[in-house]
Parts: sequence; C-alpha cells; structure tokens
Amino acid sequence: MSVNYRHCYDLLQLNPDATWGDLRKNYKHLVQRCHPDRFEKDPVARGEAEVQLRALNNAYQVLSGYYKSHHRLPLGKAATHSGWQFQNTSGLESREEECRAARKWSVFNAVVSKWLVLGVPLGSILLVFTFFLSQFGKDEVNKEEGALVSNIPQPAAADAKSASTFRFGDSRKQVLAVQGNPTRMSGDSWFYGKSRVDFKQEYVVGWYIEDTPLQTSGVPPEKGQKRIDVGMSMEEVLIIQGTPVMKSKRRWDYGVSFIEFHNGKVVGWYSSVLRPLIVDEKPRSKH
Repeated sequence: MSVNYRHCYDLLQLNPDATWGDLRKNYKHLVQRCHPDRFEKDPVARGEAEVQLRALNNAYQVLSGYYKSHHRLPLGKAATHSGWQFQNTSGLESREEECRAARKWSVFNAVVSKWLVLGVPLGSILLVFTFFLSQFGKDEVNKEEGALVSNIPQPAAADAKSASTFRFGDSRKQVLAVQGNPTRMSGDSWFYGKSRVDFKQEYVVGWYIEDTPLQTSGVPPEKGQKRIDVGMSMEEVLIIQGTPVMKSKRRWDYGVSFIEFHNGKVVGWYSSVLRPLIVDEKPRSKH
C-alpha cells in the first residue's frame, strides 16, 4: 500500500522543498495550536482537536521515518546530514608523492618515510573519532524525536469508535465507525441504500439522506452558498462559518483552520482538510 506523502505535507503545512527543520518547526507549532487541553470548556471542539492531533502525529511519524531511512524528506532534494561535519580523509592517497620526497628515517635498519610513520596512527585515530561522533549525533537526534512524540498525550475520549455521529470534515474512518460499512461505493461517494456520503481527499464534504438515516451532526455548505472572501467583515464571516473556537482581533481559529483579519476585514486564511472553511480555493485580492 503506497503512502500519500503529499497528504502528510498538506496536514503539516509544508512546501515541497521543506527541510527537516521546517518539518519539526511546523509540527511543534500545529500541535501546540490544536492541543485538546485548549478546549476544555467545549467538548465538541476538544474532540475535533484530538482527531486533528492524531492526524498530525501520524503524518509526522511517516515523514520522520522516511527521513531516518533516506536522510531527506520524500518530496525534497537529497539532504546532507545535519549536525556533525565529517572529516574527508580521501586526500590521504594524494600524499604518496609527498611521503616519497620526505626525509627518510632509519627504523630497524629499514628506510621509512617520516610522514608515513606519523600519518598512519594519526589517520586511524581521526577515523575512529569521526565514527564515534557520527554515532553520538544520530543517538541525540533519535532521543530528541522520541521525547517529542512521547510527550504528546494520545487521544482516547474522542476515538472514532466512541463517536456517535460524523460531520463535515470528518475522515472515512470516522464515517465507517459511526455509520458502518456502505452498501456500495462509487467514486468518492459511499451509499447506504439511497442515502449518500460524499468525500474529497478522504474527508466528508457533504451528504444526501433519502431512505436510510445517516448519523450526522451539523450541516455541510450547500452548492451556490456564499463563501468567505478577502474584504468581508467579521459579521459576514460569523454568518457563513459560524462561531470560532478561539478568536482575537487579528485571527479566528476553527480547529486547525483559521481566518486572519486586519481592521475588521478578512485578509487571508488557511483551510485544513481536517476542518475545511467555507471559502474559495484561493484568497482573491480586493486591490
């Protein structure tokens, strides 16, 4: 089964040319922003944050595992090892002529180059020292990564199996746990009798209920519905997207997704597949 690395990049908000440092920086930032402890007074938002946190953990583990095996990220160029700089000893062969021209010593009645006598022990020591430095660097990286993942609380209360409904933005796994196996599948849609659940990039974007009840909560955005655009007021955003989980004068958070404001007007946003916003594909400038 192939791994969707592009999906992992999208979850962690990474560009294709992102480095190992970018991966760790974005991962830490996103984990802090959607940590369930920030939503103690809102059980629904807390459950969504736990699902988002689990998805971030999985994406980070996939990309970090690839980096450990290939010393680069899957969509980027080959990366050099960060940390210790290894001594290049390939130039030892070029010293052969220098050794021949060096002043000779008489050792045990044999003519031996002065530089050869000194160079072999020093070169061996240098190689052994370089080896231990490289192993130490790898151990430190592995310890840091292990501590980073182990310190993140693993969600339990909002596990997909314990949920009773699914909503716009939930995963196929969530729908399967709540609604059960579909009677048939066609393209990006699952059918339960004549009722239907529609997906995009593995996440719920809509549904249609006819003969079989669907265990849903909330409503998906309708076709033709007015969408958030650059220049809209906070009041218009509130009508279209609803109440944010957290808000300030400059930013409203909807789980992992967020909308940014300046002087009370929309200037941009980030819409995650885990909690999509009702927005156009890309912000359109009003200038």
